[in-house]
Amino acid sequence: MAQALQRTGPGSPWQNGYVESLNGKLRDECLNEELFYSRGEAQVLVDWWREVYNKERPHMSLGYRTPAEAAETNITVDQRTG
Repeated sequence: MAQALQRTGPGSPWQNGYVESLNGKLRDECLNEELFYSRGEAQVLVDWWREVYNKERPHMSLGYRTPAEAAETNITVDQRTG
């Protein structure tokens, strides 16, 4: 099933609050804390941050599970019911 690309309007962050929230966390916790000398250096740090965010850091909205744990639970539930 193909997904259609949908863009939000300029200056309209409320149209995609989840992504805007993630972008803000990435900026506040990662990008604003470092001075990068190359794009490659920035990419290494962003990749590290994303791994920690998804696999190590519990999220209150997911019942204090990591996104990886929540995804695994959802896959297991879907396999049992589907």
